[in-house]
Amino acid sequence: MEKTNKITKEAIQKLESLLTDIVLNSLGTVSWSERVHAVEEDSGNFKIRFYSDGLNLSAKTGIEEFIRLHLTSQNISNFSVYFERKEKPAPSPSADKTNPQQQPQETHSHQAAPPKSADMRPPSGKRPITGVDRIIAVASGKGGVGKSTVSVNLALALHNQGYKVGILDADIYGPSVPTMLNVHQDPLVNENNKIIPPEAYGLKVMSFGFFAPEETAVIWRGPMIMKALQQFFWDVEWGKLDFLIIDLPPGTGDAQLTLVQSIPITGSVIVTTPQNVALLDAVKGIAMFRKTEVPILGVVENMSTFTCPSCGTETHIFGTGGADRVSEKFEVPLLGHIPLIPEIRESGDAGEPLTSKHNHNVRIRFAEIAEKVVKNAISLSK
Repeated sequence: MEKTNKITKEAIQKLESLLTDIVLNSLGTVSWSERVHAVEEDSGNFKIRFYSDGLNLSAKTGIEEFIRLHLTSQNISNFSVYFERKEKPAPSPSADKTNPQQQPQETHSHQAAPPKSADMRPPSGKRPITGVDRIIAVASGKGGVGKSTVSVNLALALHNQGYKVGILDADIYGPSVPTMLNVHQDPLVNENNKIIPPEAYGLKVMSFGFFAPEETAVIWRGPMIMKALQQFFWDVEWGKLDFLIIDLPPGTGDAQLTLVQSIPITGSVIVTTPQNVALLDAVKGIAMFRKTEVPILGVVENMSTFTCPSCGTETHIFGTGGADRVSEKFEVPLLGHIPLIPEIRESGDAGEPLTSKHNHNVRIRFAEIAEKVVKNAISLSK
C-alpha cells in the first residue's frame, strides 16, 4: 500500500493480494473486495466498514488484526474497523414477512439461535420512538450488580460491530452513565424544541444526570417519574438508531412500568451476580417482563469469577453457576459471564469503558454478548 495518511476503499480492497490463508478461508463465499464496502473519514479519523455476513468472532478478530498490521506498518493509526451485516433488520416488526427479501437475516454462523418461546413475542400497541429500530432494556432485580456497567459496555460492543447506538440512562435516582462515558456537558435544544443528546465514543447519550446536580437528592413520586421518562422517549432527537439501550433503575417499580406501557420494547437483558440473593431478585425481573409481555433476550452474570493478580488463582467469590441455573429453570438464554476485575471499576470511574480498548479480554466478552443479543432480537422479527 502506498504510504499516505489517507485511507481509501480501493487501498483496503487491494490488501486482498496479501491475505493469509487463515483470513482468506474465513471469508466464506463473499470475497474480500465485496466485504470492504466503505471507508469514511470523520474529523481526520477513518472508519473502515466491512460486511460481516457469515463471519464469526474469530474471523472478525483476524480481519481486524490483519488490517491493523498492514496499516500500522505504513505509520497509519487514525482508523477503526467496523463490522455490520449487509442484510439489516427490518425497521418495523409489522414489515411484510411474506417477501423473503424483506426479512432480516442473522449472519453470525457460529452460534445457534435460541428456540422461540412464549416470552419472545414482538411488542405491539405502543408509541414508538421516532428513528429507533430496536429498544433493549437492561434491568436487574437489585442494585449493586453492575447493571450500568453492562449497559454501557453492551452499547459500545454494538457500536463496535457497526450499529448506530444510543443509550438512555433511565435511573432517575442514581444516574451513572454520564460518569462512565465521561459526558458532562449540558444537552442543547434544537429549533423543534427537541433535546439533542450529547455523544461519547460514538454513542448518543441521554441521562437525568444532565439535568440535576450530583449532590441533589431526587424525591419524586410515580407520576413525575413517568413524565420525565416519557420526555426522554419522545422529546429527544435520537436520529436514526439501530439500537437504543435503556439502563433501568433496579427493581420493578414505576420506571419499569412506565417503560413497558409506553414504548415497544424489543427485549430485555437481565443482569445478575452469582449469589442467591441477587438471583432471587433477577427472577423477579424475569417474572415482571413476562407478565408485561416483554421478550427476554437473556441473562448476563456479572462478577462471575475473580482471578488473583498475584498468584493467578481463579475464585468464585459470589458462588458459581447461578445464572446458568436461572437460564435453565426459566428457559431464557445465557448471554455470558463477566469477570470481577479492578479494571472494570477503574475504567467506569475514569469514563473510559474497556470495550473502547482494542483487544482487551472484556471487549471480547461483550462482543460475544452483543452478538447473542442481536441474534435473539432478530429472531423476534422472523
